[in-house]
Amino acid sequence: MTTKVQSYRNYKFKQKAIPYIFLAPNLFIFSVFIILPAIIGILYSFTDRTLFTFGSANFIGLENYVTIFKDEFFIKALKNTIGLVAVTVPLMFTVALLLATLLKQPIKWIGLYRSVYYWPVMISAIVVGIIWQWILAGNYSLFNITLQGLHRFLTSIGLVSSPFNPSPTLSDGTFAWISVVIAILWSRSGYYMIIFLAALLSIPETLYEAAEMDGASRFQQFRFVTIPSLKAARVMVLILVTMEIFKIYPLVVTFTGGGPFKATEFTVQYIYEMAFRYYQIGQASAMSVVMLIIVTSFSGLIFFTSKRGENQ
Repeated sequence: MTTKVQSYRNYKFKQKAIPYIFLAPNLFIFSVFIILPAIIGILYSFTDRTLFTFGSANFIGLENYVTIFKDEFFIKALKNTIGLVAVTVPLMFTVALLLATLLKQPIKWIGLYRSVYYWPVMISAIVVGIIWQWILAGNYSLFNITLQGLHRFLTSIGLVSSPFNPSPTLSDGTFAWISVVIAILWSRSGYYMIIFLAALLSIPETLYEAAEMDGASRFQQFRFVTIPSLKAARVMVLILVTMEIFKIYPLVVTFTGGGPFKATEFTVQYIYEMAFRYYQIGQASAMSVVMLIIVTSFSGLIFFTSKRGENQ
């Protein structure tokens, strides 16, 4: 009897321990490369540490936080980032949902169409920035060359007589900002399209059949069947897109470099410059903590708003 009890206890112990054994490598990596640097960054935000401070840095309390909120460039970068989130998140959500809805249809070559729309996701953000810079940057960009060809055609048939003036493209702040939004949508919509597509394909067809029998139109089916059934996917996409846009960096740096005149400089780029160009690790850490609080607040707001709507 004692042997059986011991064997049973060993079995139960192994059953409980095995999941943690498999999780241990990921937990170790997450702790070393995410949790530990975050804790160190928070501690540095209360010190006067610089990139070349090899000894112990001095504790200065909230001085870094006071300094960064007096920094007009940080405030501008923060406003640019919040504006980008406010515009890009709804657009990304809408575009991804529309693409998923269209690519759900059982048409010929549907696999090819899905692959084509997903393809930009597989391109490195740096390469995406280079591609869009080639399309839009300078007088000899693909955009201006296309406009010049159109101008020549219209001139040849007598509809235009004025000389061709190249578009300012990325030298104009508003145009550059809009171009960044377009580049982000082009390169990332496919990823969130896949999330929505998986959720759409999991909706039972019987729900649509019942709605159709009740006389519901296509729009009513979408509104009262599709949208409620995408509850979890909608929340996931909103949180993921928000987090991604807040930390956007390589695409923008390669595409516009933050210009012109800091019109497209966002918070992560300014944090990087503060740390590795101006060597102010303490201030850069304080900016990172502020960003952490803002991103967590936005994500929490989305999550709790969705839970509240679900309870109602």
